[in-house]
Amino acid sequence: MSKFSRKLLAAALAASMAGGAGAAIAQDSAAKWTQLHEAVRLAEICREVSHDREAWRALGLKIDAAVNHEIGGGERLTLIETAKTDARVLVEKKGCDSEDAAALLKEYDALVAG
Repeated sequence: MSKFSRKLLAAALAASMAGGAGAAIAQDSAAKWTQLHEAVRLAEICREVSHDREAWRALGLKIDAAVNHEIGGGERLTLIETAKTDARVLVEKKGCDSEDAAALLKEYDALVAG
């Protein structure tokens, strides 16, 4: 089981204690937040894009807005590291030209444009 899967499972279990609908929202928010960070990291790896402090600030605001500010500070660090690892593993196993990479890069483009 990957770190990402374990994290999603932990988020789902924790949220399920708070209620059924809350579990789905928390899991979806954590997954979406991580996916967007993975897309950014993938753009850095595959397109050699670099993000300065101001770019990261703008991207961070957009990512937070995409999940309605549902991800707390402590969880963010773990999810960012998961996203970085997942992006690196995706490139190593499937490459930047894979369908999975293309889908994430499309997410990145939408994030930057939005």
